[in-house]
Amino acid sequence: MGTPKILVANRGEIAVRIFRSATELGWQTVAIYTEKDESHASYADEAVLLDSPARFMDADHIADIARRTGCTHVHPGYGFLSESPKLAALFSTPHPNESASIIFVGPSVETLKIASDKMLSRELATSIGVPTAPGIRVSSVADVHQFIEKLGPCPFPIILKALDGGGGRGIRLVNAAGDVENAFQRCLGESPSKQIFAEQALVGRGWKHVEVQVVGDSQGNVTHLWERECSVQRRFQKIIEMAPSTLPRTAIEPVLEAALKMARKLRYAGLGTFEFLVNAQSHEWVFLEINPRIQVEHTVTEEIVNVDLVHIQLLLSTKTTTLTDVLPNHTISPPPPFGHAIQLRLVAEDPVRSFQLSPGTLRPSDISWPAGRGVRVDTWLSTGPSAHNPGFEWTIGVDFDSVLAKIIVHAGSPSEATEKAQRALRELRISGDVKTNRELLAGVLAHPDWREGAIHTRWLEEAPDEVLRLGNDRLRVKKAQPNPLSSSTTGASGASTPAEGTSGTILLQPGSSFQLSISSSPLSDSDTQAQKHSLVLSTIRHNAFPNELSGTVTTSLSPEPLAFSLLQLSSLATSSHFEFADPRDPSHLSCPIAGKIVELHPALAAFGDPSVSHAFIREGEPLVVVSVMKMESVVNAPRSGKVSRLGKGIEAGAVVPEGTLVCILSPTENGGLARL
Repeated sequence: MGTPKILVANRGEIAVRIFRSATELGWQTVAIYTEKDESHASYADEAVLLDSPARFMDADHIADIARRTGCTHVHPGYGFLSESPKLAALFSTPHPNESASIIFVGPSVETLKIASDKMLSRELATSIGVPTAPGIRVSSVADVHQFIEKLGPCPFPIILKALDGGGGRGIRLVNAAGDVENAFQRCLGESPSKQIFAEQALVGRGWKHVEVQVVGDSQGNVTHLWERECSVQRRFQKIIEMAPSTLPRTAIEPVLEAALKMARKLRYAGLGTFEFLVNAQSHEWVFLEINPRIQVEHTVTEEIVNVDLVHIQLLLSTKTTTLTDVLPNHTISPPPPFGHAIQLRLVAEDPVRSFQLSPGTLRPSDISWPAGRGVRVDTWLSTGPSAHNPGFEWTIGVDFDSVLAKIIVHAGSPSEATEKAQRALRELRISGDVKTNRELLAGVLAHPDWREGAIHTRWLEEAPDEVLRLGNDRLRVKKAQPNPLSSSTTGASGASTPAEGTSGTILLQPGSSFQLSISSSPLSDSDTQAQKHSLVLSTIRHNAFPNELSGTVTTSLSPEPLAFSLLQLSSLATSSHFEFADPRDPSHLSCPIAGKIVELHPALAAFGDPSVSHAFIREGEPLVVVSVMKMESVVNAPRSGKVSRLGKGIEAGAVVPEGTLVCILSPTENGGLARL
């Protein structure tokens, strides 16, 4: 057999991670990428341009690329088609004119059919005595209501899940019967298979999310590499993970045994994660699901076991490789975990605005990563060969996952790892027009509940403002206030230069339009915001005027300099195709989040049709449904009225920026806009 050649059917940091491990093994590598999202491709030997982001979900197209480029292996990464039995089946037998079939780096087709279906994996668990929460497959809203009735007098909350969901997608918590229909429709919209099941929700105080890393070979041998705790979540998406869990070993041991029991039953081969809910008080536990792929948080396991899980995954894809070959010290039982590891997911989102996605652009000069002993950063925002080109920038859009980087720390104990993680966040610098959850991450680590092990799966969503306040306090760095009129300069290696112009002023060309966004911190109060304040430009960080101007300002609101970024509206990729709503005009209805419009109110969809006599929208009705990274959000109408016109470019499939004008309502007969 010649040199292996692998196609990585993914993007972002996981693609970079796989390319690096494959290269270390001497394998050749092939990337797939889309326009404006090619950063990861620079780490591969070859790269193939996709005509659409949707191609990442096209199994036949990916198989065709693998064959055309002469690949011997295909690695699906995580997300996309990583749990697809169809993709694995396309490589299970040789294609015509092939001497051997392409190897799918993952479990067998038979295993994927069970593990990727949440109901089938639940049935596997119950068949061998592993407990699960009550649940049932549902095909309609009526089925959900019947399930609720069977749960008895106190059925809520329940969870609706897409059978093929994951990463927070296709999951909705339902707290009342009136919420069922909307939750069902949103899960349906986020599910490729359009299959849903309902489950009694075990959420709230005491319940922790614990998962077991399992490794198996083709001979039926399986072992575990300890557990990870992933209870810091928002919208059922993890943002901080740790290994091992801080729960007592008496609470963890039954979960480890259950994971191995299920893996042996499946004859599981490759890497897999078996997920559970464990109650910290009662030690009650239930099985949740199987993730038959590498996990985003595999990094913390690597740190405490001192192995390269991607190396192991690639080597185990060859059926003759055994666990003894890749884990010689784990033949009887895994060695005790070494130290403690924490992973922080740096996400492009605005925690102040309900974790809304924050799209935009970043340049290499906008970022400074933390470093030092025990600190690791996995990211696609890395200075690969293409990042050295003049004017290079990364685009953060709405099509892909919003994780910018994973910051992983390793230390001897949970408290030491926490201190190291806090230090890493203080060192992290990221500017530009993209907001992140840096302060939120710092707030979690600073909270007493984190240190006391009192975090549960709904903890973060119960007190996000308090966590943000703690994070802002922890990251606030005291430093000398720069003189706005200082004549000193920072050289080419520095971050800023003084503002040019007479008396500390800068000439702004007439007619240039800028959007200035000023967000108050969670610590500010209404009295302060109502006063008048001065704003003085002190330094310029990036000067591409009139398209962009960024730097720092000093204000009477803060004793410390504040970063700012001004973007000319016409420079935004999507702005020329849409209008921005006037927040002062009550007739303007806007879309408060950036994303793809997947559904319009019937009055908007039919607007302009001569057969429709009127187009009326009532307060509270869904105005638009917006998809962001395949997760759907409903924007309800804040008031009632008759549609007088649509906003420019508003249609199903349009990718709109935040604040886009959706429609204009005409006044009612009494001269105002109705509120029902």
